[in-house]
Amino acid sequence: MSPRADEVLPTREARAKLPSMLAGFRTHGAEADPVVIGAHRRPEAVVLSYERYLALLSGRERIKTILADRRSSAEGMGEDEAMEIAVREQHASRR
Repeated sequence: MSPRADEVLPTREARAKLPSMLAGFRTHGAEADPVVIGAHRRPEAVVLSYERYLALLSGRERIKTILADRRSSAEGMGEDEAMEIAVREQHASRR
């Protein structure tokens, strides 16, 4: 449906393909590939399904809660541990 993740779809082409992108998002939901859009092949925006957007928001909120809990406890947290939690939550949001 969409170009590879490292490809940038020109804005003119994105405008022309918007109906098919939306159809793909409806069909595939959170599993639909995001589409990177930009002028002169420079990434400027990402279009993704609403379901994937909600999953990303949910993961972000879980990470914020975990980090806040750790900060308020005596444990503390290093940068590496925080990154590990963020990656784990990102993978969990894809399931």
